[in-house]
Amino acid sequence: MTFYSPSLKKFEALPQPVKISDWRGGLLVRSTNWLGDALMTLPAVGQIRKVVPQDVPISILTPKNLAPMWKACPFITDVISMDGKHISADEITAVKSHDFGAAVVFPNSFGSAMDIRKTAIPIRIGRKGRFRGLLLTHRLREWPRGENVGVCHQLSYYLELATMLGTIDWTADCEPLKVDLSLAEELGMDDGRWLVLAPGAAYGPAKQWPPSYFDAVAKHFSANGWRIAVVGGPNDRAAAEQSCASIPNALNVAGKTNLAQLMAVLAKATVVVSNDSGPMHLAAALGKTGVALFGSTDPIGTGPIGGHWIIMAADAPCRPCFKRECPLNGAEAYKCLRGLSVESIINTVESLD
Repeated sequence: MTFYSPSLKKFEALPQPVKISDWRGGLLVRSTNWLGDALMTLPAVGQIRKVVPQDVPISILTPKNLAPMWKACPFITDVISMDGKHISADEITAVKSHDFGAAVVFPNSFGSAMDIRKTAIPIRIGRKGRFRGLLLTHRLREWPRGENVGVCHQLSYYLELATMLGTIDWTADCEPLKVDLSLAEELGMDDGRWLVLAPGAAYGPAKQWPPSYFDAVAKHFSANGWRIAVVGGPNDRAAAEQSCASIPNALNVAGKTNLAQLMAVLAKATVVVSNDSGPMHLAAALGKTGVALFGSTDPIGTGPIGGHWIIMAADAPCRPCFKRECPLNGAEAYKCLRGLSVESIINTVESLD
């Protein structure tokens, strides 16, 4: 069996590292705002930890909803939360109290660079584009969207940014997140064999395998002695209910867990079956084994990093189209998802057990 391995591209003419003689209170990393994107930056942040002097603290500035993920990261010193997507006056004061000597901006938005500019950190590293260069002191080329679709994982670009701080190892390897398994036990998970299903996807229906298909998979494994758990956010509740409709004793925690609890549930899984979503990336970062279902998106570019995963994608000529909803009608609609049979997923999961 061949497990998925992220295809990384090492770019030519990498930048010279920024020379930082005074780190002052440490390094601040501005996190991306979405769970999946943040998890795909982990190996790059891990490489930054290796090249920055070990006595230099590394802190993360992140939206509050992602703080538990970063707190579970073994190579992060401190986490500074933002109540919104961007920094407030009180949060600016909190950042300034650390007296950071440098900052790295991972998101590609103007607002994220502005967040760091407002903190008056003297060395501000990030990518050009969208007028962001005016807010940064050291700039890498703009992210070339679409340049390597189907060629390399987008982690390649995060690693490229990490080279601004030193000579790194070009790898997807990263220490797994650390979680409190007792949180899953409190929700009712024992030490049995657990199939955890993640039928949602915040991006849209073009990333969601039909819930009835998830239910058929759950029914098969429940009949063979497995316990079934279903995870997701508040907007995934309907899909989650349909995904375990045939399993009266399923543990459906979709929309009922915080991020720390979700990590614990995924960490207890024997196998995870997930759409291309935040829970997929989270399960991978926890070192889990799973099956990742891809519809409109590109598994080469955004596949799971960590653990042992099999990628399943239907042979549809129109994919990856990156649409949120399928533009086709009738029998052709969502062919990229419906082309993945229940039987093929069952067989794949059984091969992993």
